Amino acid sequence: MLKTKEYRLATLEYDAEKNILFYRVKQDITVDVAEIKEMIEYVKEFMGEKRHLALIDFGSSVGSTTEGRRVYAEEIYLTKYRIADAFLVKSLSMRLIANFFIKVTKPKIATRLFTSETEAIKWLENAKNSQNKKEEAL
Repeated sequence: MLKTKEYRLATLEYDAEKNILFYRVKQDITVDVAEIKEMIEYVKEFMGEKRHLALIDFGSSVGSTTEGRRVYAEEIYLTKYRIADAFLVKSLSMRLIANFFIKVTKPKIATRLFTSETEAIKWLENAKNSQNKKEEAL
């Protein structure tokens, strides 16, 4: 059973067994600095101080500003508590924006782009296993 909460800009679901936050962004919005900060507050409230993986589903029609993407990439909470981000997109335009973000903005946590939720989850599980091995080596 997934823990779920509906917010103004997104729906969040958490699979405790897999430690994956499913972050489903509402469609037909543009995400700037104010929206990014609001969305990060959702995660803080929903997840607290728990390290986790995230599948961010942008769907097919979410816009974003350069400044909004920069704020996301540099967010201290995410750097501290997020193990990896899998971006899920369903359109070419979203794919171009997400690829640009990953390659140019260079987020501080492992981030990869997917068009298949199944593939995204597999990658996140592998990222979790890699993280566990690193922690065991310390």
